[in-house]
Amino acid sequence: MSRHTPLRRRTKLAVSGTVAEWIEDPRRPGAWILEVGGAEQSTLVPGNPRALVYEYLQRIAPAIDAVGETGAPLHVLHLGGGALSLPRYVQATRPGSRQLVIDLDAELMPFVLESFPLEAPGLTSIVIGDVREALPSPGTQDPYDVVILDISLGPGSPERLLETDFYRELLALLAPEGTLLINVGDEQPLNITRRIAAQLSALGTSVWVSAHQGIADGRYHGNLILGASRRRWPRERLDGLRAAGPHPAAVLVGIELEGLGKP
Repeated sequence: MSRHTPLRRRTKLAVSGTVAEWIEDPRRPGAWILEVGGAEQSTLVPGNPRALVYEYLQRIAPAIDAVGETGAPLHVLHLGGGALSLPRYVQATRPGSRQLVIDLDAELMPFVLESFPLEAPGLTSIVIGDVREALPSPGTQDPYDVVILDISLGPGSPERLLETDFYRELLALLAPEGTLLINVGDEQPLNITRRIAAQLSALGTSVWVSAHQGIADGRYHGNLILGASRRRWPRERLDGLRAAGPHPAAVLVGIELEGLGKP
């Protein structure tokens, strides 16, 4: 069977009783949609891991690209797995990268991996567990160049995932020049994004936000990418994120964040 076709198309998740299945994407030839309980969760383009379908992933990707030397392997921690779109992207763009994925769904992860195996499974570890409780302890392994929190934090998120101590724990896992990337699905006036940005700033990091221009200026709600690092990213690197899009794009840093969500 072609590697561009899922080896297993459908399964029933015993714990939830819902069905997970791969559906051919009618809008994108060659793409497959992962549906859980009839709701779209992820989309993959098998054979082309650089093709990221969702806009927020297209904003995370250039941020990953900007870390370290171009093309050099990275040590990456993914909190939230989905269809493993970002680990596949890192494998393709940074061969030799070591990655750890933590995801809560003990049934969905095996189904995803059986359907579309990773290209370099020996370099990517999968841990089933709560993204906070299963965090590695600082010092027990090499620090991470990139930590990605991809569980779409937002107004309905549990308080334990919005606490300052959680972000302190994540920052403690980073290498000195490492970067924390957070996917926030927010509503105007972007209170969750503002809260997390303020917490990260209080922890001594330089913070930036990448988003659709209409979200940044208060017209729409949606996903924003929040980045934090101990060492400030140079302006040219942030300008590169804006240039990478998707467009219209906004990248705000420092005092510019005071205008986030404001027309």
